[in-house]
Amino acid sequence: MGTKAETEIYKNHTITIEYDENPESPREWDNICEIHHWHRKYNLGDVRHTSTESVEAMLAKSKRQGDLVMALYCYEHGNITISLNSFYGKLPQGHYEFDSGQVGFVVIRREKMLEEFGKKTFTAKLKKRAREIAEAEIETFDAYLRGEIYGYIIDDDRDSCWGFYGIEDAIDEAKNTIDYIVKQERKSHFEQLKIWIRNRVPFQYRISATVV
Repeated sequence: MGTKAETEIYKNHTITIEYDENPESPREWDNICEIHHWHRKYNLGDVRHTSTESVEAMLAKSKRQGDLVMALYCYEHGNITISLNSFYGKLPQGHYEFDSGQVGFVVIRREKMLEEFGKKTFTAKLKKRAREIAEAEIETFDAYLRGEIYGYIIDDDRDSCWGFYGIEDAIDEAKNTIDYIVKQERKSHFEQLKIWIRNRVPFQYRISATVV
């Protein structure tokens, strides 16, 4: 179990949200985009470039192939966060100049997008969709880098699940699980009532059994 992040009561059930201390890196998944970076300390993606020549060769190849290339930015001040958008104007005074900057590129291969979506042309609409995919993948990877991965526990381990990249997703899934539990309990209760009625069990015994 991880460190408690939040607790909430929902339909008389307790939801405990904890940090997932052993999350899986989303870069192990079947991603659409490639992350190319040159950060010396952190592994920020799929390919670490150690020279300017290597970066330039990658960019030249991507241009020849008609791939979509986006700049990747990093802000490092104690912890680390990444984005497809510059941190300029979003940080405390002086932090942008010393603690942030471009740290790589995100590449979506033209051929991969055409294959994934069954298209023959890398249209403006498909490029927009590629950008949305890249934003989603970077947002998920950013959550991993910041340690913002969660799990939920219902009623002291009655039910639990881990690996949610966002606290709201963990809470929503916990509530969905509780909805199912309540529905099953109600169904079970009605089935028991039918048995009691069919067997003419006195009403006072039905109430005491329900309370217990």
